[in-house]
Amino acid sequence: MDSKCLSVVVPTFNEEEVIGECLERLSRQLDHILEIVVVDNNSTDKTADIVATFTERHPEIRMISETRQGLVFARNAGLDASGGPVVARIDSDTLVPPHWARTIVEFLQSDTEHRWAALCGRGEAYGLPYGSALSDVKERFSPLRARRVKTSRAGTSTPIDVKSVPVLYGSNMVLRRETWLQIRDRVSLRRDLFEDVDTGLCVKESGGRNAFLPDITVGVSPRRMETSVPGFVTYMICLPRTLLVHRRFGWAALAALVYLPTVTTLHAVRLVVIRAYDKETGGFAAKNVLRPTHDRIMP
Repeated sequence: MDSKCLSVVVPTFNEEEVIGECLERLSRQLDHILEIVVVDNNSTDKTADIVATFTERHPEIRMISETRQGLVFARNAGLDASGGPVVARIDSDTLVPPHWARTIVEFLQSDTEHRWAALCGRGEAYGLPYGSALSDVKERFSPLRARRVKTSRAGTSTPIDVKSVPVLYGSNMVLRRETWLQIRDRVSLRRDLFEDVDTGLCVKESGGRNAFLPDITVGVSPRRMETSVPGFVTYMICLPRTLLVHRRFGWAALAALVYLPTVTTLHAVRLVVIRAYDKETGGFAAKNVLRPTHDRIMP
């Protein structure tokens, strides 16, 4: 596997506020990124114009269109169009760290026995007034928690922590090309499921393993966290529904009866704190709690 082997797919829909920073960070890692495929999913803002400024400067960046509305359609179009032996899928608001692409490539280069079919890392929201405290609690109660596995970096005997996970995380996931081809006809096109959970379970059901690398944690926008509590519940019901589709009945029950109530309570607390926080002053004001917000987390 060459060091410049990673294709990156970025589905986008009306993301003029964030797509520029996303591509700027990716373009600094072209020593390991073969191509960046932006999939425009019927944007009506300046997203396409912003992407065009990057395609003019970097031949590795190109944009394609997918007219069927929905993340699963844009994701599939991008994965199908990419040509690298390794393909990553991130969100338009994902901010990758400087070592992101190199870490992915080195990890897969060290996996000479192809023990891992796919991998992912966490997405941590940036700009939150309370840091990652609630995210850590949410992770602790997740019904899909990771299991630690020891491995080594390429060319060294230094062990690193790798976690085996049953699912993938959409804002920061990577598939081997052969893995995608193997599960292409398995993944669901339903928009009322979690597409990343569905993808990870398809990998497992095809005999593959998903690795979780803490070293490739990325930043994601907290804007989706401002959704209303009813909107959040509607969104999170996608998790047990996805598990039921895959006949993971025990996991689905745990998600519906334990995880969903817990994470909804945490979201309600988080929502009050986020709405009260004033980014400009760094302080809190009760009057801000009632400011209007928009639900942006439906798949």
